[in-house]
Amino acid sequence: MKLKIKLIIIISFLINLSCNRDKKESMENKIHPDDTSCMEELHLAKKDISNAKLVYCNYTGNILYHPLRAQKQMDSLLHKFKVKFQNEGSPCVIENNRNYHCYCEYMEEKIVEKYGEKFIDSLLFKADSIYILKHLDETFYNGSLSGTWDKPALFPNDTHYDQTNHSGLQKVFERIVKYPKDYIYTKEANSLSYFQIYLDIDEKGKAKIIDHHFVFWNGKTKQENYNKKYWDYFKNIAFSLIEGTTWIPAKIKNINVKSRNNIIIYLK
Repeated sequence: MKLKIKLIIIISFLINLSCNRDKKESMENKIHPDDTSCMEELHLAKKDISNAKLVYCNYTGNILYHPLRAQKQMDSLLHKFKVKFQNEGSPCVIENNRNYHCYCEYMEEKIVEKYGEKFIDSLLFKADSIYILKHLDETFYNGSLSGTWDKPALFPNDTHYDQTNHSGLQKVFERIVKYPKDYIYTKEANSLSYFQIYLDIDEKGKAKIIDHHFVFWNGKTKQENYNKKYWDYFKNIAFSLIEGTTWIPAKIKNINVKSRNNIIIYLK
């Protein structure tokens, strides 16, 4: 009987120890004694929480401002849970032993405590989905005001997600193309030979080429723009493959979207 009691005590201790290890340490315990600004922010956060005010902070960066494209939708969803939306910037210069987001980090802890760790991510997913469904006419790309896609468009049989390099397209192109006898191969180190194509792909996988250019550069001889008489030959093969094939559209939150792409076909 005594042995059973000891085993129960030991097991309870181990379970409690494991739970304590999994529990994250509060940011409140990590504040540097000299960080008075953080302490003031923490005091304000506690005061707001005591007045039933919870705030979700969306970090927007510093010089390069990155707003949330679905801010309106996220604000609306948070409102149902009596949580306010707030954009939070970051300083360009960082001082040692300073936390510039004390208010927001403490608020984040309290939101997690009340609603769970997956609460914000689930709302962000839903908010972005609502935004996308209302803006299916937009074309998404890197650097656009509306932001980029989650997954880029793919050529059939691409082996991995990559906006620029499409293994499926490269493989089919190499199977079709025949290099002429007088073609100048680019073999030297630090040399380049490729065909760059800019195109839009709609939500149904239809591709339309916008622009293109060839790059031939011999790192040893410094010769450039050679093989010009064969550029049209390469272009006709590539254009036919790109515009004649149904692509797998880019996706945002598993929704097919229009995308602007910059792809490369490598030449020998």
